Amino acid sequence: MTSKSNKLRAQKALLRKPKKRSNVVVKEKVGFVDYKDVNLLQRYMSDRSKLRARRMNGNNVQLQRDIATAVKNAREMALLPYVKQVSAARAPRERGEYGSDDRDRDRGPRRPRRDDSSSSGASTQSSATSSETIEVAPNITAEISTETNTDGAAS
Repeated sequence: MTSKSNKLRAQKALLRKPKKRSNVVVKEKVGFVDYKDVNLLQRYMSDRSKLRARRMNGNNVQLQRDIATAVKNAREMALLPYVKQVSAARAPRERGEYGSDDRDRDRGPRRPRRDDSSSSGASTQSSATSSETIEVAPNITAEISTETNTDGAAS
């Protein structure tokens, strides 16, 4: 149940020869992959120190396995980094409404601070409280209570 165009495309794909990637190890006639050969191992790693895939390097399965083991050993011996930081990889993200960088928004009325000196054990002070109701938005009211301290110190 394939269409004619799919059949033609499949036939053309069979006729096409894939481009053979050159293998660095075979080209330079390296006998075996050593973890101390950092220049060779860096050719198989990306700019962020990730190991490139086998089909991108042109390696066979055994050689890719040997390179992976050598990179792991070199990282363990601190010859290669685990991760490289790329400084200008991304632009800063725009924050939405009320995000962490949205400091200019109106947060509404603040609650009054409690005065810690009124509860410090001075028995000569007396306090009076008053409350006020404010309409913040439609259907939302806030009650603000304030304390006023009066000193009853002896004269």
